[in-house]
Amino acid sequence: MIYSLELSTFFGRLHPLIIHLPIGFLILAVLLSSWKMKPNSNFYKGVQIIWLLSCMSALFAAIAGWLLAQNGYYIEQALKQHQWTGILLVVFSFVGWIFHLSHFKIPQYLKRVNQGLILIFLIVVGHLGGSLTHGENYLFEFAPKPLAKLMGSEEGSEKIKINAPDSVQIYEDLIQPLFTSKCIACHNEELSRGGLDMTTTKSLFAGGLSGPGITPFSAKKSLIFKRVTLPQNKMQFMPPTGIPMTYEELQLLEWWINEGADLNTYITDLSTNSKIETLLLTNFGLDIRPKPWYEKIKLNPIDSLAFQELENHQFNARFLSVENPLLDIRFTGTQIKNSDLQVLARYASYITWLNLSDSALKDKNLEVLAQMENLTRLSLQNNALTTETLAPIQNLQHLEILNIYNTEIDHEIFNYLIKIKSLKKVFLWDTQITPAELKAQGSSLGAIEIISGYN
Repeated sequence: MIYSLELSTFFGRLHPLIIHLPIGFLILAVLLSSWKMKPNSNFYKGVQIIWLLSCMSALFAAIAGWLLAQNGYYIEQALKQHQWTGILLVVFSFVGWIFHLSHFKIPQYLKRVNQGLILIFLIVVGHLGGSLTHGENYLFEFAPKPLAKLMGSEEGSEKIKINAPDSVQIYEDLIQPLFTSKCIACHNEELSRGGLDMTTTKSLFAGGLSGPGITPFSAKKSLIFKRVTLPQNKMQFMPPTGIPMTYEELQLLEWWINEGADLNTYITDLSTNSKIETLLLTNFGLDIRPKPWYEKIKLNPIDSLAFQELENHQFNARFLSVENPLLDIRFTGTQIKNSDLQVLARYASYITWLNLSDSALKDKNLEVLAQMENLTRLSLQNNALTTETLAPIQNLQHLEILNIYNTEIDHEIFNYLIKIKSLKKVFLWDTQITPAELKAQGSSLGAIEIISGYN
């Protein structure tokens, strides 16, 4: 049985080679038949031979195609269309040869009709064969948009665009559509090649005759992943026809399996790397890269009157971006007053970047900081501030960057800093902190980067 299948596959794979013979012969036969010639001339007899070669080569190509189809690696519906149109082409070729035998008196218009059908079926059979081998969208994949739309090509049909990554389930939204486009045609309830049915999750994991389809946490042990990553010249390579999985699709499948192949997990619950993050962003518009706090906040934008009030108190204010209502505020005066800070308090929840450097801040002026729940960057450098003055910063649980260089703070500041879990970077050179005191903190600062000016 196996030997017979290998033998039929061997001769069947001659089909792509043989098919070029009837194409050339038929086109030549149709062209030559359009010339006026005497029925008994040597030229007419030569045309008869070309018609004979056309129908014989078409027959051999059809037989080779039938043998190739026996390996079971082709989508049934598309295969049937290609087979029957190919058979009709053989019939029209045979009729064309009969029409040109000298003892048959066939009206010229019937010959023209047959030749027209041959040319039409050459195009149809060729297109169906190309689609069967390279995928339905192969011919129009890079066609101009108007032509592709006219021919029914769906641009970007395999891609999805979702703007809320935390609502995307990796299997339902990404993996299952991939299986549907590349695998389901040959692995379904009616046609389960190799005993594998991929229409249900239960049958997907159960696998087929060769073993389980998916082995959670191990793509290398998962039979489905093995088959789609084989060299394409191997008989077990999947899919055997159509467009193979792209490198990005293989990455996606491997990621899902190695992360446990869970059916209900959201993509934001899985660990990622830069390659996966780039893949999801490029192919699906899903940005799951770690975001700073200020990009996660949703607030209604403040009106223009607020900007006017801030400007009246020497504050330069701007939105972080067109889509983000949070504010980046900088004091542009030389000496800040309590009335100025009171204005900041009115917009405290909107402030995420605040620069009060070189503003002659005084002790006990900074209670307003505790109200800025969304503050992520704070610049207080070049002010005569003591550690006690900065006590409110320990309540800023989203603060990421703190600049307090050239102030009067001492080593007690570390008692505040270690309470801010979000803190990433602190600038504190030209302060009262000594190198020994900084070194003594050791690992208590965790991943906080200290810019101190000390070697």
